[in-house]
Amino acid sequence: MTETDIKLTNWYTYPTGDPFADIGGYVIEYLQEKYPATSILELIEFATDIYVNKWDNNLHSFFLNSTITHNSNKGQKGIEKTIKYYSELIDGVGGQDGVCRITGQQTKVYTAARDNHIMSGSTTLINFHHGFESGLLMSKEALIRTFFVPLGVEQLGDKVAVLTSNKAEITKYFIRKNVDENYKSISSNVSKSINRSEFSNPVNGIFNYAEQCIQNVITATFNEETGTSETKNTTLNLFHFTNFGASPTINILTLPATVFSFYSYCLLYYNKDWSNFIFRQYSSSKFKNAIYNAQSEQWINSKEQLGFDSYKTWKNRALEFLLNGNYEKFRKLILYHSKKEIFNFQIVEQYQIYIRNMDKRTLSKILELADFIIADSSDDEIKKAITRINGQKTSSALRRYLLNLVADYNRKHSDREKPLITMDEYAEYLFPDGTYWNEIRDLLLIAIYQRLHEMNKAVDVELEEVEELNNE
Repeated sequence: MTETDIKLTNWYTYPTGDPFADIGGYVIEYLQEKYPATSILELIEFATDIYVNKWDNNLHSFFLNSTITHNSNKGQKGIEKTIKYYSELIDGVGGQDGVCRITGQQTKVYTAARDNHIMSGSTTLINFHHGFESGLLMSKEALIRTFFVPLGVEQLGDKVAVLTSNKAEITKYFIRKNVDENYKSISSNVSKSINRSEFSNPVNGIFNYAEQCIQNVITATFNEETGTSETKNTTLNLFHFTNFGASPTINILTLPATVFSFYSYCLLYYNKDWSNFIFRQYSSSKFKNAIYNAQSEQWINSKEQLGFDSYKTWKNRALEFLLNGNYEKFRKLILYHSKKEIFNFQIVEQYQIYIRNMDKRTLSKILELADFIIADSSDDEIKKAITRINGQKTSSALRRYLLNLVADYNRKHSDREKPLITMDEYAEYLFPDGTYWNEIRDLLLIAIYQRLHEMNKAVDVELEEVEELNNE
């Protein structure tokens, strides 16, 4: 960007990479579209009126002891002090020459602390800042942008949720949606503060945001041959914070592009199978001894039954494992589910390919092995095979088991030219560098159970590690 470009840039709306500044900038941009002849000061007056008269100064999670949240600044007094402060910023009153921490422009900069910025240090405790300054040094545009953040976000549980994406159209979609919903509530005289999400758990919340993206923002398509999707390389970031009182805190949740792509694939192509699996993973200590009913999609105990609108706020360990990268436990959940219910192996394949970076030929070989183990076997023989596979506790033990399968195959099919496992398949697909042996074992068990479901066979074997996880 040239010096001329910098001077001509609209720093009220230009993306900066700072989540709070960009949220505020997108709000300003949207309001300027809705009210094109309105100046930035008039937009500030518009927002101030909402904050004070509609929301009764209820913005403590954003600004600590500010001109609109301090107890001494209720009503018209708070409005006047706020308008005066931002009018002076716009006119360039005060400040010092410097470089804005957010925009990087050489301009007049002003002190930013917890009263006029989010998650900053204190003005009184100068050890918060470099060189014992009284606050972060920011341009008037950066501070004004921050003032508009409340209009573009929502409350999620006990904290504020700010959602951003590496794709600007996604971030803008949620900002505009929140502005519209906040304004709708205000117009109906039912708004007491920023709009509240239907979710209270941030993990469930970020997956719901992903689902909204898939339904409303991205026209999601998937090419099974190339493995490409319009959702590829889409990342979501959720900043879950409160700037209130003596305990400001922020948690940052990131939904990686790999998980986003896998999740979109499940919703688009195998929604019924995926929902049947994921709904079973909800749990609540307040709703004990409950059983999930797949037909009604409800959790039921002896006293009541709850639909998704109720249990969507519960903890969901599968979503937590996916988000936190605990892939082994996620795979164990799939294995436990596969014992009880049919689960399309395509979902397992896409999970292994998208997230675990597994070669599709590895999965094809695993299915082939599962078919051989089941073929012409009695229920008792299949049960023994499952028990033996699950009992392999080391890489060498699993390798010996597979070699024994090869020997058994050769005895039964001596007339066939192609062996059950070739040397290349063994080295490159089943046990390549970086592959965990127990991943191959679990996938083989999942494949066997899915084949049994397809054949309407029920062979139940207790899998110790999986049962322990399910009982946690």
